[in-house]
Amino acid sequence: MSKKTKHRNQEKRLNLCGIHLRNIRSERNMKLADIQAALETDYGIVLDRTNLGRIENGERAVTDIELAILAHLLEVPIERLLWGETPPDASKVGEVLKQVKVRYATRRPRQREDT
Repeated sequence: MSKKTKHRNQEKRLNLCGIHLRNIRSERNMKLADIQAALETDYGIVLDRTNLGRIENGERAVTDIELAILAHLLEVPIERLLWGETPPDASKVGEVLKQVKVRYATRRPRQREDT
């Protein structure tokens, strides 16, 4: 395994849906080119194979519009793209979310209230 691949595998994913997208696409014997063509012709969304591959690899974040359209295209609930076949129970969601890098939100330190 190359250093670049090893480093990439240690980084957090930028989405939850990529691995599930790949699994569903594979189950249906679809290629990235099939998804790309359907997105463009059926929905007017231009998303090239490179970006679709980056989504599947967790190297690219996904917009809510892209997620909704991908779910519609694959005829699956959005929840299946996010969580897979079985959504985690409430106590496990936090663990799943730790695998994903949050890019635009940060936790602010709590301010102490003066009494």
